Amino acid sequence: MRKWLWVLTGLAAVLVTVGVAFADAPGLLEGYASWWRVIITLTAQAVLLLSWWQLGPRWHRPLVTTALWSAPMLASLPLHSRDAYAYAAAGWQAARGISPYEHAIGTAGQPGLLVGKHWAETTSVYPSLQLDLFGLTSHLTGGHLFWTPAAMRLQAVLALAILAFVLPRLARRFGVDEGLVLWAGLLNPVILVQWIGGAHNDALMVALAVAAFLAVTDLGWRGWRGLVVAGILLGLAMGIKQSAALFGLGLVAVAWRLRRPARSSWWQLITVAAVPGAVTVLTFLATSLRWGLGWRNPTAGNPIGASSNAPLSWVASFFRASEHFDDTVADGAIGLLSTLLVTVAIVLIWVRRPALGVHHRGPGHVPAVRARPAALVPHLAAAPLHVHPCLRAPRPAVAGTRRHLRAPAPAPGRGGTVRRDAHRRRAAVAGVEGRPGVRGHERPQAD
Repeated sequence: MRKWLWVLTGLAAVLVTVGVAFADAPGLLEGYASWWRVIITLTAQAVLLLSWWQLGPRWHRPLVTTALWSAPMLASLPLHSRDAYAYAAAGWQAARGISPYEHAIGTAGQPGLLVGKHWAETTSVYPSLQLDLFGLTSHLTGGHLFWTPAAMRLQAVLALAILAFVLPRLARRFGVDEGLVLWAGLLNPVILVQWIGGAHNDALMVALAVAAFLAVTDLGWRGWRGLVVAGILLGLAMGIKQSAALFGLGLVAVAWRLRRPARSSWWQLITVAAVPGAVTVLTFLATSLRWGLGWRNPTAGNPIGASSNAPLSWVASFFRASEHFDDTVADGAIGLLSTLLVTVAIVLIWVRRPALGVHHRGPGHVPAVRARPAALVPHLAAAPLHVHPCLRAPRPAVAGTRRHLRAPAPAPGRGGTVRRDAHRRRAAVAGVEGRPGVRGHERPQAD
């Protein structure tokens, strides 16, 4: 009963956030938030975060709670961002056969009047597949000024449904507690407020990319089927947002660890990387046939040009306001710096704290993916929250085919040794039985 009180407390916090957004909004037009809205919203979302924390990974109704907390935000004004109005304007253009790559989204009739000032004079930055989804949403809602941006959340709803299906299976493949994964990767308030409340299109991109991680663990058709399906899913994710390509490095790492033969070579690694890479590129290009690659135009909007809470955004805003550098130079320099920092971070994580290891279960068995602890850093797009819990398994786990392969039983050559091993297993299980986040039916196996 106490847990359900925290569920209701979180729901009340969501209702307060939505209500305050309506109470302080200057209609649908862009405007600054009142001081009292900032205070109330911050307090409400702190309560929501506390409720989530109190529920913890052992909460047995994460899907129901996700639905309850998300429902009020489906009919809310866009929270903390006006990106949904830019999506609606691009959809209005696409639904009428007007290329969002050739016409500024601020010229999209009445929906264009609601576009944030940073994007009104720019063309669309999103891939062709995403523009098709924007156009379909606008067509179904008749280009309504309120309901079209609200309906952009349907992509996030679909993303949550995909993750609800994929995450438990991915957790089992990597030997991680399912409750922990659903709690951190689905019920997390950062995800719900960002995706449902903010109506951001990162949701479907992340869901498809995470599904690609599950697909790549399929070793059917002599190991190639999973590579092809993962490439298709990652290509579709890139069709939603180009940054999905960053998932490719982790995808190849998992694929190689699962398929690495006893005697491997660089050519084999290149093959394992090239197959999903080629399929990803071909899928992305196939989804771009209608509108092309106009997101590369110099007229396309630059995310760095919009101010956000990211420290690099503050630096870019300072340079633009002080007029020390031209906007193009300042934005380009910050973009380059951001790319370099991401690259350095990936290299450091790869070298200093490798995410994946391999544990051999004996001849004829698929090597299981074993993860080492890594830092869980909340990212604005919330993408790492979905993959990370599945890459920090506390024990070796089998992650191969659809059949969950079992470790071979000890050879019965010496009865005393077998009994001692069994006693050690029971002692190891008893030692973790009361550990938070470990369920009774998911006991770690002692090696």
